[in-house]
Amino acid sequence: MNVTHTAMLLMTIGLAVVFSLLAAAAAFAVARWGGAPVPECVSRSGRAFATTLTVISAVLAVVITVVK
Repeated sequence: MNVTHTAMLLMTIGLAVVFSLLAAAAAFAVARWGGAPVPECVSRSGRAFATTLTVISAVLAVVITVVK
């Protein structure tokens, strides 16, 4: 694997983390607007972050395997 592929892989992983953070923020905001208490909102955002990151990681694993 050359340097370009490594850099592209790291940028993709970084983008996945940022996208997961955005999903977590959206989940927190929706839960808060729904009237849920803050600890429950944090829990929901944590679940949204973990789920999003898991799905993106699984898709990336398949794509990297196919492209490789």
